[in-house]
Amino acid sequence: MDKARKYLPELSGKKVMVLGDLMLDEHIWSKVSRISPEAPVPIADVLRITHVPGGCGNVAANVAALGGIPYLVGLLGRDSSGEKLVRALEKQNVSTGNLIIDADRPTILKSRIIAASQHVIRVDREDRSTVSPAVTKKLIKRLSELAPKMDAIIISDYEKGTVTAEVCQALIRLAKKYNKPLAIDPKGFNYAKYRGATVITPNLREAAIAARTAIVDDKSLSQAGKILLKHAGTRFVLVTRGKDGMTLFDKSGSTYIPAIPREVFDITGAGDTVIATLTLSLAAGAPIKTAAILANLAGSIVVGKIGTATCSLDELEVTLEGREPAQQKIKNRNDLASISKNLKNEGAKIIFTNGCFDLLHLGHVRYLREAKKLGDILIIGVNSDDSVTALKGPDRPYIHELERAEILASLECVDFVTIFHELRPDNLIKIVRPDIHVKGGDYKVADLPEKKLVESLGGKVVVIPPIKGRSTTNIVAKILGGKK
Repeated sequence: MDKARKYLPELSGKKVMVLGDLMLDEHIWSKVSRISPEAPVPIADVLRITHVPGGCGNVAANVAALGGIPYLVGLLGRDSSGEKLVRALEKQNVSTGNLIIDADRPTILKSRIIAASQHVIRVDREDRSTVSPAVTKKLIKRLSELAPKMDAIIISDYEKGTVTAEVCQALIRLAKKYNKPLAIDPKGFNYAKYRGATVITPNLREAAIAARTAIVDDKSLSQAGKILLKHAGTRFVLVTRGKDGMTLFDKSGSTYIPAIPREVFDITGAGDTVIATLTLSLAAGAPIKTAAILANLAGSIVVGKIGTATCSLDELEVTLEGREPAQQKIKNRNDLASISKNLKNEGAKIIFTNGCFDLLHLGHVRYLREAKKLGDILIIGVNSDDSVTALKGPDRPYIHELERAEILASLECVDFVTIFHELRPDNLIKIVRPDIHVKGGDYKVADLPEKKLVESLGGKVVVIPPIKGRSTTNIVAKILGGKK
């Protein structure tokens, strides 16, 4: 890991061209409470709609999140989905200046209807036919203009018609001409069109399909790797294996890279993160094995998030430094503002609560578990030592603020923790903009001072009753009583 860490500063500023099938991921967040009288199907009442870049757009977003400069080349239709996709890309700091309009094809749209955190149905709108000769000519011209300026190149093939053998081979020739590393996320059977690339990154299922062999153990995986090296004619094949890590193949043999133990929430877009990190690392001068280790680490970070997500350079650096997972959940206000904004863009439902949490007890734990059930992400604001003293008296707190924050962060149900110095959480609420603000105790919602602020930001307040007899005061009294 020490060898890998030295390349992180070199990722920033590297120029990476990303070519592939561009699409818009639309999430329709809804509520289902009744069945249609027209047919035995649920009626989804739409609550909100969010849009994020999909396909090669998510690869470009991952390049940007890691500090690289993505040059995205792909096709848009002349339609409203194309306009929404442009806005979604710009939110991710991805330039749209090199996109090409194809008026004869719709922008690829994948609409997911989600109700009560359950994926109900996905509706796809796409034209998978091969692009026209005129559009192919435009693509190759744009690639030829950009290639000399790049530090590395990515091809993200979803078999939607953009990455034809002609376009693919034209870009591979350009990469060789200008001595640029080129990585490909492949699809389908025809890996011959990738011949000459630096590396391809199929997942286990894709590798089995392309090698036309069942992969059931290490022996069959090794056989498939050799077949793909020969069939694709690339220098390396990196097979991503989910919970089993990765295996890197070259002419001298194979290298196994074990998975990083993580709690997996969502594998959406993990392959995009892997190829973005791998390629940026190669652009930074890292050897292929080191680049694969960094890509494996970045992928493990992303699967711990909900929805189509990216891995930031800071997250990669923190993980390489070997900090405890709980410590990684503790964020300052600036980080929390960015995290909350991204979560909102992805359609996550944010739950926020706050308190002193001085001597964590069963009442706290049960209350926090119940709070997490109300949404997707639970963020806790912890009172600083000074504010606890002001609220509770000169003998408090019993536990230092950093210890209280880390203890909370170690709970599985808690996603992020931040320390605040004010007596009230109003400023944090403005930053987080929670969908639900939770209070634990004998409160009436109407009497809570935060109610007006939370509702003005579009959220609501929920009170979770306490467990009788479970409190810090009772615990301390029992301890002191036992000393007498």
